[in-house]
Amino acid sequence: MGLAALIKKIYLSEAGGTVGTKVPRVADADCPQNAWREIFTVSNGSVLMTMLVGKRTIVQAGGASNLDLQSNPTAVGAVSALCAPTVITADAIGTLYTITGVPADGCYAAVGGVPGGMAGGLAAQGFHGWIIPSGAIEWRESAAAGTGAVQWTMFYVPIDPGAVVAAA
Repeated sequence: MGLAALIKKIYLSEAGGTVGTKVPRVADADCPQNAWREIFTVSNGSVLMTMLVGKRTIVQAGGASNLDLQSNPTAVGAVSALCAPTVITADAIGTLYTITGVPADGCYAAVGGVPGGMAGGLAAQGFHGWIIPSGAIEWRESAAAGTGAVQWTMFYVPIDPGAVVAAA
């Protein structure tokens, strides 16, 4: 069985075709400036991340800014980009950010609606998710000193028995 077929099988059997368990995270008081900040922790094995969405709650001040995301495993594997750096300078409150499933793509962003017409998540695109090992989902913004905030929400399905996700 190929990887795509395995992901689809897990997605359909474990999540019943839904997006899985929701893990909300309180918005940061400030965006991480030129440093990686953990937003979710994966423990006790791998999970299938079916959706990752951020919502801008405070406009980023302080000049030009880019946002990017990565998976940072704690034991086995290497850091993996989840998206390419994306310009988010002066995005309005309510802007939603999500990823396509292709690490070279930037985040999709839209205000008050569905990012890029993609129904807000990976599953809606026919892409059934990322396999995320034990470790962290992290984000950063390249920005001059300033404030801004994003509230992140992740949906997942456990692959390994006992695997869970918690907001960091």
